[in-house]
Amino acid sequence: MSETNEPRTGTPASARVVVGVDGSPQSLHALDRATDEANRRGAELEVLCGTVPARRSVVPETDADRERMRQATREVAEKGAERARERVPGLTVIAAGASEPAADALVRASHTADLTVVGTRGHGGFRGLLLGSVSLRLAAHAAGPLMVVRGEVPEAGATPGETVVGLKRAGELEPVEFAFRSARDTGSTLWVVHAWTYPMLPGVSKRLSPKEPTEETRSAERLLEETVAPFRDRYPDVQVSAEQHQGSAAEQLIKLSETADLIVLGARRDHRRLGLQVSPVVNAVLQHAKCSVALIPVP
Repeated sequence: MSETNEPRTGTPASARVVVGVDGSPQSLHALDRATDEANRRGAELEVLCGTVPARRSVVPETDADRERMRQATREVAEKGAERARERVPGLTVIAAGASEPAADALVRASHTADLTVVGTRGHGGFRGLLLGSVSLRLAAHAAGPLMVVRGEVPEAGATPGETVVGLKRAGELEPVEFAFRSARDTGSTLWVVHAWTYPMLPGVSKRLSPKEPTEETRSAERLLEETVAPFRDRYPDVQVSAEQHQGSAAEQLIKLSETADLIVLGARRDHRRLGLQVSPVVNAVLQHAKCSVALIPVP
């Protein structure tokens, strides 16, 4: 089943995964991952291609120019949809050519999607840029779960890599829930990781000796056990391990990404003077992780 139309609005009737494509290799990796995610979820897949942001020019844009751009986005979306159908025959796929910039269209689609998927950067990215402008915009503004795809997508039947979820504080259960479901659906091992640092003494530049305090370690272990315990009961088939780590959360997660298939993080959008931003840890992991990263909104 297929259509070529504008992106959907309103409340979807069924589960839906949306993926942004522009024909670049990175977006095709994202498309393959999104196709597999939709198949595992029993969801329909919407393949969305948006326009590029308008550039200042002394020559005004005409209706004919805009129609050519709309036609181009429809063609790219339909080619992506055909790739998805070939990867998973029988999957419901919708091709959507947007008449607005890709970032705007994907942010809007994220309000009703179960998952929005993008690549690291597309045709519009600058050489050497680690994360493209669309990915960064989605990381800060997506209304629902977002997956930024890195690297090659495993072929069907391949041994799954690990799923890793970073736990920042008590009560942030949405990323943990997402990670358990993902590990269950892919058959991967799950690691729940919490990183912490020793407090700095006033006026002293060095940290306390690791052998001096023990309450921080015990507190971190309690946090992990209390958070994970209910999910162990609900997802008995998931092989899960919990690990507390003293040091930088970003460094530990980036290290774990070398052998992982997916890093899952909570994303608390921060309204600052310069606009909506993500935390330093989320930004660092997005920029430097060796595997795909899922950002799950938390209150």
